[in-house]
Amino acid sequence: MTLPSGFDDLECWVAEWAIGEEAARNRKRLASSLDQLQAYYNALLPRMDAIIPHLNQYSLDALAPAEQTLLEMALMFMEVAPAVEIYKHPDVPWGFVAERFHILPA
Repeated sequence: MTLPSGFDDLECWVAEWAIGEEAARNRKRLASSLDQLQAYYNALLPRMDAIIPHLNQYSLDALAPAEQTLLEMALMFMEVAPAVEIYKHPDVPWGFVAERFHILPA
């Protein structure tokens, strides 16, 4: 998996964090430490202002592989953001046990 030109600085995150399925992204968040989530968040946050307009140029059902990888990175960022910004924990404290939720494929 590679990223589009101009996003080379994020390549080091691709192997571990470009995850296509929503349920797999959720499992990754829950299995990660807050430090790992914070590091990913810190890497992606300043790049989101470039990622969003780049992806908006394309139809979601016709993404090239590089753009698909970038989308997966952005979706993982959105999975991580509440844990970092709000909960300060990989899971939702005082919420339902994560295993009670079943994320269905789209």
